[in-house]
Amino acid sequence: MPLFAMLLGMFAVATAPPLILLAGVPPFALAAWRLVVVALLLLPFCAAHLKRDLGKLNRRELLYLLASGMLYGLHFGLFNLAFSHTSKESVVVLLGAQPLMAAAVGALWLKESITRTMLGASVLAIGGLGIFVWHDYTFDASHLAGDALVLACGLAIVLSYSAGRKLRPRMSLRGYLGALYVLGGLTCLAGALASGDSLLGYGNQQWFWLICAVLVPTLVGHSLFHYVVKYVPVFYVNLTILGEPILSLLIMYLLRDRFEVFRESNLTPLQLAGGLMLMVGVGVGLTAGRKPKMAEAAP
Repeated sequence: MPLFAMLLGMFAVATAPPLILLAGVPPFALAAWRLVVVALLLLPFCAAHLKRDLGKLNRRELLYLLASGMLYGLHFGLFNLAFSHTSKESVVVLLGAQPLMAAAVGALWLKESITRTMLGASVLAIGGLGIFVWHDYTFDASHLAGDALVLACGLAIVLSYSAGRKLRPRMSLRGYLGALYVLGGLTCLAGALASGDSLLGYGNQQWFWLICAVLVPTLVGHSLFHYVVKYVPVFYVNLTILGEPILSLLIMYLLRDRFEVFRESNLTPLQLAGGLMLMVGVGVGLTAGRKPKMAEAAP
């Protein structure tokens, strides 16, 4: 079940970049709507579980929960903002740092061992990412701020998942999701108000694509990743997310004749080779990550 959930989560989250481009909503406003709406949808089903779970947590665990939710919201806002300050190729390349961050945080904080399989899967996946953007990528010193935002948002989600890995054995899935989306949504809402992002006044098409972004990559995709983090070392969850840019570009390429915003999307044989290499790396990681899941899920 965790393996299937990670695969489904990867495909669902991959719809986020195309939907974000179609919606055309300001960064923090987009993040706020995605998280706040999911929180409102889930609260009727989560409120009782959340209340019960909060009563079981000690002060340190409550701080972990607060940090996990705020970091989760910060990830959404910074990721959207990064696209305005760097190139999409840089975003793709720097995403390769996320599983390495997860391996380091997992080893130092969660005492999760770094295995040869993890290193091999990382080399394959990150090598595939490099090949994927090799033709278009150029270093631009003016993009350093945006590049830093990508790394910051990657570290934020790694730390959020790591805190969640500590909390999930003590909390129900409903309680954890309810707290995470509420705290993340409030964080992004504060960011939207502070940055002056407009929360209203969009056209009907924008609202439609925004709702799609709420339901598919957020409610389905991210919730599935939060489900599996109880059973899977954070490295494997973050490695799986590397499949997002490849699948996203494939979606945009297939829809390029239908939507003007995707008209420049292209896939070359070299990109396909890099994408295939990346997906092999993710597949190696998923297969290797299956044993820890099942071992922890059994009790």
